Amino acid sequence: MSVKVKICGIRTLEAARASVDAGADFLGFNFVKSSKRYIDPVKAKEIISMLLPEIKIVGVFQNEEIKMIKEIVDLLKIDFVQLHGTESARYSRLTQYAGIIKTFLLPFDFDSQKLRGEMEKYNVDYFLLDRGIQGEGTPINTYKVRELSLHFPVFLAGGLNPENVSESIRIAQPYAVDVAGGIETGGEQDIGKIREFIRNAKEEL
Repeated sequence: MSVKVKICGIRTLEAARASVDAGADFLGFNFVKSSKRYIDPVKAKEIISMLLPEIKIVGVFQNEEIKMIKEIVDLLKIDFVQLHGTESARYSRLTQYAGIIKTFLLPFDFDSQKLRGEMEKYNVDYFLLDRGIQGEGTPINTYKVRELSLHFPVFLAGGLNPENVSESIRIAQPYAVDVAGGIETGGEQDIGKIREFIRNAKEEL
């Protein structure tokens, strides 16, 4: 079965539709106000309303209040909440409203056994493993990700692009891959790169 693909940082209907048409499984909308990929929830709702219901919608949050997350979940009827900060296991209560993807931001050579112990504390649907500084630095160690992929449904993120995604999947064996900056040109989502990324990811397995 081929790996799943999440295209994150969606800000236009054109990028959303191109991602769906190319075979994306998840679309990520960033509700972190400090992010350059932030989208207003009302605009996100306009885009989502134009898409087929088969695509899974992910809302990205970072250390946001549970009350605010729930309000946006209710507004957009999103499928998954991505917790992209240092949220504690108590955020697992959000499972009554939507699925949960818990992110861990990691250095290249992270301790996989220690991380496994942390992951076991969370009652969530998926884990997303990303590099510590967004958009900068070396991607995380895919061999260590593979150790965790044996035990958890993992999204691999951080530094992926159309050129390296196939090899990253081959090594890490994740449930899914996640990309934002790797499919942009000049800070805007590049339709050609989106298609190439998804094609390369899906052809690997």
